[in-house]
Amino acid sequence: MNLTPEIFYEIEIKAVMNKDKYEELDRLLKSDSRFKMINKESINTEFYKADNDKIDVRLRYSDKSMEIVCKKGLVTKNVRKEIKIPLPTIEHINHFRQIFDLLPVVSNPQTLKHKQEFLYNYGGYDYIICLQHIENFAYLLEVEFLSKTDNSAIHEKNLLDILKEFGLDVIDNEKFLIRVEDYKAGKVTINYPV
Repeated sequence: MNLTPEIFYEIEIKAVMNKDKYEELDRLLKSDSRFKMINKESINTEFYKADNDKIDVRLRYSDKSMEIVCKKGLVTKNVRKEIKIPLPTIEHINHFRQIFDLLPVVSNPQTLKHKQEFLYNYGGYDYIICLQHIENFAYLLEVEFLSKTDNSAIHEKNLLDILKEFGLDVIDNEKFLIRVEDYKAGKVTINYPV
């Protein structure tokens, strides 16, 4: 198990889709040789947010990994700084839960995300295509590049081109935030209009 912490900038563009489009992309990504599957897992995520909502901390765990992740920037931003610290056991997750109970942070509903990640070389860069089904929330496609700097201009253009190649549009931030808030309030948002 690799326990090396990572610090990077996540340059990412998201699209929301319906179940039919999700299933279509699932078939395409698995059958097209341009895309190489690099990971498949179901991840439980617990979210903790500071008052200003610009920083979130996540406890993520699956049968493959356990980690604490801190992201700086609103969920609607294309570039966010991310710090990821792998944890060796579920007991470490439990200890961090206890720490968060003592801090002035807001806990948001836990999610279960089924994701498949594919490597795609486009324009000379390796991008990650992440097909996701977050139970009761949404079907998403995230296209991302992990960088040591926040210089994102060329990558944002490439990410948009890749999204268009799949016949998808970038999320409408306002609609997406409404979906997030409704989900946090306990609503099932999986079938909301795209």
